[in-house]
Amino acid sequence: MTYNVTATYTTEAAKREGAHPIDMYVVNASLSGWEPLYYANINQDIYGFTLNSTSNLTNTETLYSGLPISRSDIDTNVAGEIGEISVTVPNTDRVMESVIQGRQYLRGRDIHVISGFAKHLPSGVTANHIGTSPDRHAFMKEKMYIDSVTSNEQVVVFTCRSKFNIKNVVLPKRSFYKECTWAIMGNYLGSECDPQDTINTASYPTCDGTLDNCRQRHNSGRFGGFPSIPRRGIVLV
Repeated sequence: MTYNVTATYTTEAAKREGAHPIDMYVVNASLSGWEPLYYANINQDIYGFTLNSTSNLTNTETLYSGLPISRSDIDTNVAGEIGEISVTVPNTDRVMESVIQGRQYLRGRDIHVISGFAKHLPSGVTANHIGTSPDRHAFMKEKMYIDSVTSNEQVVVFTCRSKFNIKNVVLPKRSFYKECTWAIMGNYLGSECDPQDTINTASYPTCDGTLDNCRQRHNSGRFGGFPSIPRRGIVLV
């Protein structure tokens, strides 16, 4: 695959020493909109360029959270198609676990891998500014889509593919949760929930996704959760 990169990137890449390559990641946590989460593979938070909804880096600065995040190599086959990559994020503090569980494990969301050199990041007077020659055009960007996710007490691993690889693949529509999936996805009183008895919405404007709430509404037959799952276990399909 070819990239149009600036001369500043090419010059830095050709250096035999002194270059500081850096990988950054932007995860769109929204399935239908734009809710970017910014991460960088570095041991501190740093300022980088904001990525807009059209996948372009802008002049606006934003803070990238520093994490020991890693990925497999991005490669292509003889047809020029991009294979899958794995992005591994630490999970010991459970921050990423809360992100994925609150957003359907981010399946189908886009993830942007941004590669370049530290000197081309925004410059400034704070410790979070590590750039010296800002150039938002001197970065390579690859857009992938999260196909599957696994997690344990140490890491969360995203398996990502290009859109062409998953376009015609039927992904699982459901995840196993103790709570009702319809309530989690914001479909309470929607077509999936569809209570048979008339509900006084003034009395029940929201639902917490529990089986007890569903029974109060005389709708347990359409409960979208799996209450028998152990509290300490997470099952992904």
